[in-house]
Amino acid sequence: MKIPELFKGDKKPKIGIYILLAAGIVLLALGSLPKKEKTVQQPPSVTEPDYIAGLEDKLEAALSSIDGAGTVKVTLVPRDRGSVDVGRDGSGENSKTVVLTGQSGGQPLVLAELYPEVRGAVIVAEGAGNDRIRAALTEAAATALGIGTHKVKVYKMRDR
Repeated sequence: MKIPELFKGDKKPKIGIYILLAAGIVLLALGSLPKKEKTVQQPPSVTEPDYIAGLEDKLEAALSSIDGAGTVKVTLVPRDRGSVDVGRDGSGENSKTVVLTGQSGGQPLVLAELYPEVRGAVIVAEGAGNDRIRAALTEAAATALGIGTHKVKVYKMRDR
């Protein structure tokens, strides 16, 4: 039976009209359903300011314990913001982040947390007017941070 034939004939509704009407309603309903969007879940970020601030505090405490250093203030310069390596299912464009589900919802599977790399340090210390203390502060900071001594600058703190 062809579609034009459904509308010919007597005035009684035919089964074909009902089928077409039902199919149209189903298509309209399917078209109005919300589409499931692909959500790209961003991996959690390493909290760079917190990490750097904590590192500065620890370094200040260690350096101020050097004999003659006095009060020490440390400012670190990060090279990057750090990153998080998350588990992936598959490879290429079609890979998806592996999500662990639990009571608090889904969390990405974290394989490694890469903290920001320190590019340099500025140290201001009360005892930095003495060359021996300045050298000790420079060497200690470079060792603690794993950077070269040429990336550590030490200055004398101004008198208050």
